Amino acid sequence: MKNPPSRLVDSNLTTRSGKASGKVSGVLITFVSSGLLMLILLVFALQLRPDALLETSRQTVRIYCAAGIAKPVEDIVTAYNSRYGTDVEIVRTGGSGELAGQIKTEYETGLLGGADIYITADDRLLDKAYQAGVIAERFPVAEQRPVIAVPVSSEIPIAGLSEMLSNPEVKFGIASERAAVGKLVRGVASNLGILDQLEEQKATDAENVMTLAQALVAGSLDAAVIWDTTVSQLNQIGPEPILKIAALVDARDETKSEIALGIVSTTKSPTASLQFARFLTANQTGQPAFESYGFSFLAGDDWEQVPEIHLYCGSMFTPVIETAVREFATREGVNLYPRWEGCGKLVAAMRSIEDENLFPDAYLACDESFLLQVQEYFYDPVEVSRNEIVLAVSKTAPSSVESPFALTNSNLRIGICDPEYSALGFLTREILSGGTAAVGNPADVAPATESLYQSIERQAVVKADVGPTLISQLVAGGLDAAFVYRSNLAADPRTLQAVNVYSLTNDSTVGVATQPWAISKSTRNPALMQRLYNWLDRAEIKSEFKANGFLDPGMN
Repeated sequence: MKNPPSRLVDSNLTTRSGKASGKVSGVLITFVSSGLLMLILLVFALQLRPDALLETSRQTVRIYCAAGIAKPVEDIVTAYNSRYGTDVEIVRTGGSGELAGQIKTEYETGLLGGADIYITADDRLLDKAYQAGVIAERFPVAEQRPVIAVPVSSEIPIAGLSEMLSNPEVKFGIASERAAVGKLVRGVASNLGILDQLEEQKATDAENVMTLAQALVAGSLDAAVIWDTTVSQLNQIGPEPILKIAALVDARDETKSEIALGIVSTTKSPTASLQFARFLTANQTGQPAFESYGFSFLAGDDWEQVPEIHLYCGSMFTPVIETAVREFATREGVNLYPRWEGCGKLVAAMRSIEDENLFPDAYLACDESFLLQVQEYFYDPVEVSRNEIVLAVSKTAPSSVESPFALTNSNLRIGICDPEYSALGFLTREILSGGTAAVGNPADVAPATESLYQSIERQAVVKADVGPTLISQLVAGGLDAAFVYRSNLAADPRTLQAVNVYSLTNDSTVGVATQPWAISKSTRNPALMQRLYNWLDRAEIKSEFKANGFLDPGMN
């Protein structure tokens, strides 16, 4: 990778330098210079999004936070408000299940002034809320383990859950099923066959771990099932530890809880909420607070108040996702620069970049063959859609055409895409070079010394970079026939009225391009790019793909 293109200039444009001939008046120079200066200032203004930043600093962000996680979250909230003059606050704490129930009620009743952010000790609750549409975005935060805790002075031997139950003199408490730790301990007890005994012998089932921890400190309980992180937090209050861990609830250490953050879908402050969520989950700003309280932090993105994101997309996607990409950038409050071009040009651009910070954060390719050319720079891809390559023939063409073979030795004006610069051109060449097995029975066979593709390429009057160029010339009457994606035709209903469309094959494995999405290994924002993928994976965007002639993965 070398010589990356400037990120302040439209990546589809190039500049040329040379000596100017003649004399230019000082007035003209001043005028042009002033105009360029204003343009540069406008570009910077658009990139920095000052209005968006001003809005986020004025918006209140309300957090519902699981009680056992409140300490590190409070520290991060204080640091964030101090640094940016924002108004983020924890307005409610409690058991994860209790808070999830409250947020669901707010969502279903349309209650205003509720939660903007939900931080749970049980990511399964968050996933459930996400599937129900209550949560719009998810962020993994940290991990913790359920343990059996006792006062630091306790000498009662407790080696595990079964041992605690076998001693009838141990007065212990567990959390209710509405709390994440309560669900986990019951799951372990069920697997051990001691759930009924656990329920019968418990002295209490408090709503959250902090209530149990306080009972331990007060001496009203001998033991309690709480989080390892709760023990760590309480031991930091005074000069000496007050609790200790007697045993893990799960002796195999396979039972853990993932702390997660969710943006409530009904929030009135999505951008401000997402910005704080990125701050809380960033390595530099969130990790120290969580680890200081004993949490195992899950690495997030690097912290930037306004991240700069570069997305490379094949030109076929422009009519389908351009609006959604802009909506995502606005919602997240980030600078997102999409580059829409033929995949051959995009691959060539990637190979010319030296600075990994200028490399695209994600790539949505027109076909997997082009991603394979740069696969070493990306994580494993996800298949997004499929797109059929077809022959489009103008209804005003001077002769009848129903297959590519009828184009050979004809006087028709043919358009193809360049196989070096576009996936469409590359795949057209592959299909037509495959002979009759790829395109059906020939009506007019090309010379034996020349492949079907070579014959059509020789007769082509236009070799474009992208399919829309061929479509526009078909509709304008400049071409009689062209090889395009079905999505190119569906992008404008008028096109379908002006052309006849012929499939190149009945075999779904030939003549169909596969579109993969891949996140760059060098991106500083992998979580953000995953959220962008999730944003584009929504039902309404899938409907746009279908409406534009794309096929779902696996569809024929």
